[in-house]
Amino acid sequence: MAEPHLIGDTFLTPPPTLLTIPEGFRFRSEEVIAPFSIAYETFGELNEDRSNAILVCHALSPSAHAAGKYSETDPKPGWWDGLIGYGKAFDLRHDFVVCVNFPGSCWGTTAPSSINPRTGRPWGSAYPQVTIHDMIEAERAVVDALGISRLKAVAGGSLGGMQVLMWGALHPERAASLISMAAAAAVPVEGMAWHVIGRKIIESDPAFRGGDYYENGSTLRGLEVARMVGHMTYLSQEALEQKFGRRRRGSTRQFEIDSYLEYQGKKFAQSYDANSYIRVQRAMDEMDLEEEFGSLPKAFARFDGRALLISFDTDWLFPPAEVLKVYSAFSALGVRSEYHEIVTTNGHDAFLIDYDLITPLVNDFLAGPEKTKAETSTHLNPL
Repeated sequence: MAEPHLIGDTFLTPPPTLLTIPEGFRFRSEEVIAPFSIAYETFGELNEDRSNAILVCHALSPSAHAAGKYSETDPKPGWWDGLIGYGKAFDLRHDFVVCVNFPGSCWGTTAPSSINPRTGRPWGSAYPQVTIHDMIEAERAVVDALGISRLKAVAGGSLGGMQVLMWGALHPERAASLISMAAAAAVPVEGMAWHVIGRKIIESDPAFRGGDYYENGSTLRGLEVARMVGHMTYLSQEALEQKFGRRRRGSTRQFEIDSYLEYQGKKFAQSYDANSYIRVQRAMDEMDLEEEFGSLPKAFARFDGRALLISFDTDWLFPPAEVLKVYSAFSALGVRSEYHEIVTTNGHDAFLIDYDLITPLVNDFLAGPEKTKAETSTHLNPL
């Protein structure tokens, strides 16, 4: 194994790789974009028998850059650097991690903002609607290209955790274990309602022009406000009270929470794409394993690996009760599974913050032997 280039508690990593499919990518809608490129990043080294690979699935707004820095001057490492690295939960001393930028996202994979070779203009409104199935198939294409037949684990949080569960339903033979955090088999109606409101705000922005706005050359106010709405589902009441309360900004009459949301909205809209936001978030809302398969036990009936499910007590978007539904399905099937509810003030965003609480759970889980349905599930007490 080559010696890693460490920078403090992170490391240098190569830029993304593109897997280009000349014949195109077929979406679940049967629409095809050709050629089609999928951006992905890898961390660590794949062992000789390709048995140490962990697929990390990203959430709505991140990219395939899950860990490390491209250069020593990068201000921040990848979005899950707290869990992926040398001596961390996903330990690159012996694990190989791959993260794939899924279709619809604007971070390297062919996206709505990409140029349609037939028109010479961005795909815009002509880009297909995206499903979680499409995300899984793009990830599977990369895993296949790397020659990996069975993954040591598939892991992710939020939308990434939903993809993990879909892997267990669609390709159970490809994953030895599932690690899903802050995610469930479907977005509960309260979260879906906030998502719908956010998308309608974008679509009602005159500058959106039905999705063909790229010649405007400016960020969309609708996307800024939609992100403010979405951001509220990531926080907790406790965190809001601690950080902002009813405090004003300086000597002005502006509330601190107003200033914070404006900052988050503008920052997000400067880098993310409104068409991507609508499609990826809608894919999240459309996923419903119970609806698709008839029941959760039926969805996971063929899965014969292990599962680690982690919820956070202040998560508004995926409350613990939603995660427990998945755990109950695994238990009914006799799947070797663990459920942990972490007590935190960090809300849904805890899977990106509470690394000190998450790491021991992942370490213990990955260190355990591969156990199968013949053994009993365990329901562990909240931390």
